[in-house]
Amino acid sequence: MGGALFFAKPLARKNIINDFNEDLIRFLRIIQNPKTRKDLIKNVSKFVPNKENFEKLKNSVSTTDLQSASKYFIINRTCYSGIMNKPNWGYDEKKSVPPKKWGDRIMIAGEKLSHANILNQDFRKFFKRSADSNVFAFIDPPYFKADQKRAYSNSFNQKDHMDLLNILKNAEFKFLLTYDDCDEVRELYKDFEIKNEEWMYHTANSNVTTRKKGKELFIKNF
Repeated sequence: MGGALFFAKPLARKNIINDFNEDLIRFLRIIQNPKTRKDLIKNVSKFVPNKENFEKLKNSVSTTDLQSASKYFIINRTCYSGIMNKPNWGYDEKKSVPPKKWGDRIMIAGEKLSHANILNQDFRKFFKRSADSNVFAFIDPPYFKADQKRAYSNSFNQKDHMDLLNILKNAEFKFLLTYDDCDEVRELYKDFEIKNEEWMYHTANSNVTTRKKGKELFIKNF
């Protein structure tokens, strides 16, 4: 969700993206560069989406950053619900975006990323930078009660959640934080403004009747 917000909103005067997932950041940096973006589009557009090719690619070993980024994107576009941790085949010919259209989306994303500084840092190091009230941060950490081993390649433990809370308690910048709606998070952030939202989650190959209802908290200090 965090990345989706960047691509949906207007650019700020200065834009910074940070994530601890090395594969994601490698992909973003590859499509940020016009030359490697073009090479990646050429690579991924040739992929024929079927389960056999998916499994072969998933089990392959990348030897270059370009290969790794291409693999990351293809797996993300063809796995179930975009879950990259132990991904399972989930492409549907009628519902999924076909490879011939991937290039246009990569081009749009890459051009917008050319206006951003892309970092791969632990959040504790990232928030050591000075930031005043003119800075807005959208923060999308791993859920508190998620199936950590299934949902995330880089999950949070109890200490991580507490460290983030302590950083935000002293933040001089404006932030909007999203979390799963649970009693623990409501108690941790009781001193901030909390709003709950619900919507139907989209997953690959799912229809309206089988989708799960998502419940999230929007927490802010402004």
